[in-house]
Order: sequence, then C-alpha cells, then structure tokens
Amino acid sequence: MASTEEELALAKQAKAAIEGKLTTEAIEVLRKAYRMAAMQPAFAGAVRDARHNVGLALPPVTGGQPNQEEIDNAKLAIDDWLEALGS
Repeated sequence: MASTEEELALAKQAKAAIEGKLTTEAIEVLRKAYRMAAMQPAFAGAVRDARHNVGLALPPVTGGQPNQEEIDNAKLAIDDWLEALGS
C-alpha cells in the first residue's frame, strides 16, 4: 500500500503522461497509475470512486491504439483522481 503522497505523485505523473504524446514511457507511467489505483484500499467516498474510474479508463489507453474518446475518458478520470486526492 502506497502513501497518499506517493499516490498523488503518481497521479500527477499520469496526468502529464496522458496530456502528452503516448510514448512507451508515457504508457508505462499510465500502467503504474492503473496498478496504484487498483491496489489501494477501497475505502468509501470520492477517492474510492476516482480510483475505480481510473481502473476502468486506463486499460483501453494502455492496451493498444486508443481512440480520442478513450483518451478523453482517461484524462477525466485522472483529473477526478487528482481532485479526490486533494490536488
């Protein structure tokens, strides 16, 4: 289990990755963010919901040739995750 600070740092890295060109390095950051969101404890509330949404939104982006809608969904999920974490 990661600390909130570690989770927030990775969420910020994911935001930068999804907003840039989806390079191999960016995809790896997004995969790490997916794993982070999926492995954190599922307490009730906005953070849990945001983690869940990141877990749903990132696999289509990291698994191949995402379309613009999938990228936009991932951006929204990451923004919500950052907001829920207090950024």
